[in-house]
Amino acid sequence: MHHLKIVVIFFLFLFITKDSIAQEKNYRFHKVFFYSFTKYIEWPEEKKKGDFVIAVMGDSEIIPLLEEMAEIKKVGDRNIKIVKLDNVNAGEFYHILFVPSEKNQSFGDIKNKLKGQACLLVTESDGMARNGSMINFKDVNGKLRFEVNTNTLEKSGLKMSQELTRFGEEIN
Repeated sequence: MHHLKIVVIFFLFLFITKDSIAQEKNYRFHKVFFYSFTKYIEWPEEKKKGDFVIAVMGDSEIIPLLEEMAEIKKVGDRNIKIVKLDNVNAGEFYHILFVPSEKNQSFGDIKNKLKGQACLLVTESDGMARNGSMINFKDVNGKLRFEVNTNTLEKSGLKMSQELTRFGEEIN
């Protein structure tokens, strides 16, 4: 009986570890997409000064990976700054805001607070692009893909290169 418990614990540990590694590996690809978005999306002229701010809601595992990217990459001649948020405050500006799936319950409130701002709202859950996210990551046959809600994106004052729609699925 004791051996059975050890075997069950081992497989449980293996399963949890495999899941954690898979998610981190997946977020490594997200990091590449985030940097690509800085190249294929144009922010209004008044937002092209100072640091390029990428904010993340909550304690997502993507934060250290984005910080890694920020250490070696720039947006033009601007530094990239990664900010962890517990909530979105009126008057604060972020070029990109990532809402991980565990923060979906706050999405409606976040979307309302960002209405009319040139902030690229990025999510990672089914249906979020149709629900007001501008870019939504999704898994297609084990590969990371994304949807682009062009209407929402353009209403916020952002301009998107057509190149971006070649890599993602356009949602209107």
